[in-house]
Amino acid sequence: MRLPDLRAPDLWRTTAFRLTSLYGVVLVLGLAALLALIYAQTATLMSQRVDRAIEAGIADLRQADAEHLPARIQQDVAGDVRRMNYFGLFSADGVWITGNIDHWPAGVVADGPATDVAAERRYGGDLRVRAVRLPWGEQLLVGRDISQLAGVRAILLQAMLISGALILVLGLIAGTMLSLRPLHRLQALQDASQRITHGDLTARLPISPRRDEIDMLASTVNAMISEIERLVADAKSVGDTLAHDLRTPLTRLRALLYRVQEEVEPDDRHRAMIERAVTEVDILLSRFRALLRIAEIELQARRSGFQSVDLAALLRQAAELYEPLAEEGGVTLLLAEPLYDGLETTLEADPELLFEAVSNLIDNAIKFTPSGGIVSLALYPGPALVVVDNGSGIPESERELVLNRFHRGANATVVPGSGLGLAVVAAVARLHGFTLDLADAEPGLRATLRAGPKTA
Repeated sequence: MRLPDLRAPDLWRTTAFRLTSLYGVVLVLGLAALLALIYAQTATLMSQRVDRAIEAGIADLRQADAEHLPARIQQDVAGDVRRMNYFGLFSADGVWITGNIDHWPAGVVADGPATDVAAERRYGGDLRVRAVRLPWGEQLLVGRDISQLAGVRAILLQAMLISGALILVLGLIAGTMLSLRPLHRLQALQDASQRITHGDLTARLPISPRRDEIDMLASTVNAMISEIERLVADAKSVGDTLAHDLRTPLTRLRALLYRVQEEVEPDDRHRAMIERAVTEVDILLSRFRALLRIAEIELQARRSGFQSVDLAALLRQAAELYEPLAEEGGVTLLLAEPLYDGLETTLEADPELLFEAVSNLIDNAIKFTPSGGIVSLALYPGPALVVVDNGSGIPESERELVLNRFHRGANATVVPGSGLGLAVVAAVARLHGFTLDLADAEPGLRATLRAGPKTA
């Protein structure tokens, strides 16, 4: 099984990758919300504990009088080995008196709530400080180190970043791995669908042993294709059988009519009717031969005849064959030269079938080009055989229909024919894997038989 080209857009379009990525993003957001909640709860709890310690310190220092308070503060500062507590005594006008807080922190208001103060060089870390005004007018600041809270915040943030990155990376890896198998299966389905599209109704979509939803869909499509194959085979067999069975009695009928025609006197009034009957039988026989020819081509029984074919030589041969017919109809048949100016014109094909297809294209172009018109033949890179006329052309709405058996366009009603010429060309193109493209030549029709499947 051919592996698909692994490109980012292909992976993103798979359901497994998108769901895995979505789950990864949701998990990261959930983790972030969880860690944010843990931090909020932890910060609130620690702040409350710090505030209680600060209030206890303020209450303890308020018991000292104005004379002994500076000594008490110095004693508490000296006894704080861990440097967790901070004190500051300021005069009523803000002049520092004592303590390890030697300047008034920004944002702190006397008798206001406890305030967080950013870390400074003189302190060990962030502080939470509250200021109160003493009865004799001095201002007391009591603070506590809250660097532990900052540490908890850093730990949670780091945990969120690392775990989030791991989740995203693992999610992408998991999404890629889970997407590879569906991509492989879809590639197999696409390959089988291409074979069916190109006319191989015996192909079926592969089904895995898992019997999942893709297999359920493939089973339904296979059943539909089997029914289509049966209906197409029945329709073709009816037409092919009729063509085969009627060809022999029609041939006998023509022989009898021809014998009667030879025996009837030239001035007999029935001779014209007999001649017309012979002509009509010849038309029927040509149609039956074309039907059998299409059936033979579509059965792909001629692949054993594939060999190296020079398209330039084949196109010249066809031009020489149809030049007298073009002159008889007053049409100029042009062959673009050089046909192979630096082009690779050799490919593997059935020379008889390919010549028949090119001949049908030229014959159609001559038939639908009025006297004085031009039919040009050319060979282009691809390679591609191109037949262009300036006749009535084919409306865009009918360009697919004229490739079907017996369909004749609105512009073909005045031209004799059976509506099988382009059907033969289309059958030859399908057998070889070629592309038959009909386009407007403004005026007329541009028919291109290009080697290789049609590209978007």
